[in-house]
Amino acid sequence: MILITARAGGDGQTMDESNIEGPFGPATRILSLPVTDILAAYRLKCGADVSRCFEGLSEVYLYECQVTGYRFWRPETIAADEGTYHLLSAAWPGYYRGDRWEYGFVRNALRKTDNVLEVGCGQGNFLRSLEGRVRAASGIELNAQAIKNKVTKFDILRMTIEEFKSRSPASLDAVCSFQVLEHVSAPRQFIEACAACLRPGGLLFLSTPNMECAMLRKREDAFDLPPHHIGHFSAQVYESIARTLGLEVAGLRVEVRHTWAADTLNPTTEHHILYRATKRLTSVMLNAVYNLLGEPGNYILATLRKPE
Repeated sequence: MILITARAGGDGQTMDESNIEGPFGPATRILSLPVTDILAAYRLKCGADVSRCFEGLSEVYLYECQVTGYRFWRPETIAADEGTYHLLSAAWPGYYRGDRWEYGFVRNALRKTDNVLEVGCGQGNFLRSLEGRVRAASGIELNAQAIKNKVTKFDILRMTIEEFKSRSPASLDAVCSFQVLEHVSAPRQFIEACAACLRPGGLLFLSTPNMECAMLRKREDAFDLPPHHIGHFSAQVYESIARTLGLEVAGLRVEVRHTWAADTLNPTTEHHILYRATKRLTSVMLNAVYNLLGEPGNYILATLRKPE
């Protein structure tokens, strides 16, 4: 683990505005972060060198929207491109997960008659779980390698949500996007394009990391920093965004924090059985406390409805 230390204010090489116009309204810079710290965090987490995303920069800046509370990094040029995602997915086994915490909640909310789109679907693991459960589904994805290795019978198209919107406006019952929005430097346009694909009354499911989670609030996970993640969300932020964009909040679900026991000892280590049993018992006890206190976990699932 590496704890990133940031300082308020600060002057960078290419950007020193304390106040800028953000995606949802005026925004104020709340801290600056040395690029060297970010590079060190990625090397420690997965051995990846992401310096190509920060050429000519010594610092990057975190802003907070005065209207919604949404937090985002600038300059926009630091957002990861397809090459960066290839690098990180190769360096981190299981980068494209077969299952996610939020999948089950969304499946249960869908109907057999629904026509569904997943934005940023990767190889199509969620789409595969919808086979035989909905009338129709498709995905869009920009990673050509992920499309090539798709695992679902549903179509996956290589295009943006803005391009899809122009082809199929107001035609879908549900649009899903799981852990994509935090990568997007223009989230307002993204959400508006998703909503434009929905029929009146249709549902938009968005999941992201939860910036109220203790680990993410302290910036302890390199993958929650640029170039991988550009924006940060909370339940309150989603409520404010919905009001700003004229959408209804149909549901907000925050994962409860949990931990697990890692078997870190060599099997030949003396007393390893007792050690591992103690670790597991500690995890069970911690999880019970987290559940009792309702301590927020890593992810949020927001369900937004397009008005009738």
